[in-house]
Parts: sequence; structure tokens; C-alpha cells
Amino acid sequence: MRTVNKLTGILLVVGLSGTLAACGSSSKPSGSAASAIGIGPIPTSTLVAKAKAEGKVVGYGMPGYWADYQGIWSTFSSKYGITSSYAAAGNMSSTTELQTFRAQKARPVGDVGDIGISFAPAGIQLGVLARYKNKYWSQIPSNLKSAQGYWAAAYYGVISFVVNTNRVKDIPTTWTDLLKPQYKGMIGMDDPRSAGEAFDAVVAAAYAFGGNVHNLMPGIKFFQQLHKSGNWNGTQSNPSNLQSGQADIAITWNYLGASDQKTFKGNPPVKVIVPSDGTVAGPYVEVINKFAPHPYAARLLNTFLFSNAGQTLYAKGGAYPVRLPYLKLPKSVHLPKLNLSTVHFLTGNLSSQQALVSKDWGPIVLGQ
Repeated sequence: MRTVNKLTGILLVVGLSGTLAACGSSSKPSGSAASAIGIGPIPTSTLVAKAKAEGKVVGYGMPGYWADYQGIWSTFSSKYGITSSYAAAGNMSSTTELQTFRAQKARPVGDVGDIGISFAPAGIQLGVLARYKNKYWSQIPSNLKSAQGYWAAAYYGVISFVVNTNRVKDIPTTWTDLLKPQYKGMIGMDDPRSAGEAFDAVVAAAYAFGGNVHNLMPGIKFFQQLHKSGNWNGTQSNPSNLQSGQADIAITWNYLGASDQKTFKGNPPVKVIVPSDGTVAGPYVEVINKFAPHPYAARLLNTFLFSNAGQTLYAKGGAYPVRLPYLKLPKSVHLPKLNLSTVHFLTGNLSSQQALVSKDWGPIVLGQ
């Protein structure tokens, strides 16, 4: 499944909540060398020198295909001569990243992570996040960062339709369009009980049909219709299904569609459509492990991710960089234009909404 590293299913949320309850506030980690460095920012010359001395940085939940992390890691390593390691541990859910930071605190491995914004409060509760405000902190919107410096969103994607234009000639542009009989058996989407972007798709559909993040029933009812019609028959939205024709229309993040375009190289050609009647933006936040074995390299990477170079690389990967107003992107970068009046940003803890979808998806949508 294409989003295994960004799962936000309720079972994972419950698992994390159970961990929080079991540990209690008195058992939180007392501190580490990583968190003792200071909130920052650290002068660039000092940060670079100390990071180079450490020589390595390890990332969790940051696989190469996701928002062009491959290009980001490669550029960072070349620029600073610091070894980066991410492939082996890249496929982690947001919950798993946080739990692994805690589980490995005695012998830490991972330095940094990339998690859905709704999981940021849990990271703070677990006591595994270090505070750091990089040199670009003032240019990050206040609703997309922790006032205390525990996390900040670096980029976001929007739920979109990724369409195989070899097989779909009448391109859908709205959620309502997806209900047309001509799309029978063509639509692919993952299970919102376990995949982050599928849950966000339910929220997006809710907005399109008069609901919102606090009233998801319109979105659930929409997918009930989509499933009952056979337009979506449970097929997943992964690249192999899109390329093979098992799913000619994938509901997913726009930047994963951009990744498909790059990977497929026109075989088949795919088009990324942002539904005009409503979508959601899902920010992903960058965090530093409180117990990071390479604390300065972690902070240098964090700074790079928010720099003009790092933010431009996110854009090249199809993601919307959080510092977009401060960037002059290359003409070769083409992000889908957004009507911000129909884009709804998902922030805060959405565990209760995820629980609702988990409860209703089987009986209402699937009829199970």
C-alpha cells in the first residue's frame, strides 16, 4: 500500500493512547544531550561544523518516493558531506516513528521524523520530541508550528484525483463526477481506517457535500454511494494498480500523483486533478528525536528542510512547501493551482474523527 509509512488508522491511534496511559506523566524521559542543546537557532557555522563531526543523520518515516525525499536526502548529503540513512526505516507510520523513538531511547538510532500534524500532540505527550526553532521559524505560519518549538510543518499535499488518461477520456473534476456510471470499477482508494490520505479523502468529500471535519457523515454517505455503484469496489490506489489499469482513477495526495508521473514516464500518462468542490490539505511536520544520537546533524537537516533549497525540493516532488510565499520556484516546477476557498487545512488531534470513520466504515460503506 502506497501510504504504509503514513498510516493514521484508529487502531494505531488506540495503540499510541494505550502507550501514553501505561507510561503516565511520571515515567516520561528526563532529558538527553539532544534536548539540552537549546531551542536555537544555532549559528550556521557552528551547526555545520558540529554536524559534520557527527557525520551521519538517520530519518524515520521519510522514504525516497514521498515528496521527493530521495532528492532531498541526496542534496543534503552532497552539500554537507554527511551520510544519510532513511531507506531501511523509511516505511513507518507516524505512530510507529514516535513509539520507536521512545522504545530506542536507551540506544537511539533515529534522529528525525516526518509525521502527520494530528500526531504532533502525541509526540509531545510521549516526551520524545526535542525543541528547536530553526532560522526560518518566523516565516512558518503560527497554526503550522508548535509555539514551544517541538515541531513545524514543512509541506502539505491536497487530496486529488490521479487519472490514467489513456483509459479515462472524460476527466472527473469534482467529487460528484465520481458517481457517474462511466467510472464503474475505475476508482481506487485505500481503506481510511488504516491509510492517512484515505481518511483525509473522507473529510474532503464531507466538505464537498456540506459537512466538515466535525460532521463527516456526508463524506461517509458519499463513499457508501461510490461503493454501492461499483465505481469503487475496494481497489487500492497504489501505483501498480494505476499503471496496470486496475484503478484508473486514484484518490490520493497530489504529490504521490506527481511521483507516479515521474515514475511512469508516460506509460501510462497520468493527470493530477484537485477537485473543485472541496479538498483538504494535510500538513506533515518535521520533528527531532529528544534522544537523537546525532543531535547537531538532526538540527542541520531540519534547517535544510525549511531552507529555500529544501522547500524547493519539496515543490519539485509535488508538495506545497510551507514557505511558498518566500520562494521563487523554478519555471520547471508546476504545482496544481489551488482555490484556497475550497481547501481546508487539517490540524490538531483528529483521533475522535478517526474513531468515527473506523466505526462506521464497515457497516455503512461496506455493508459488513
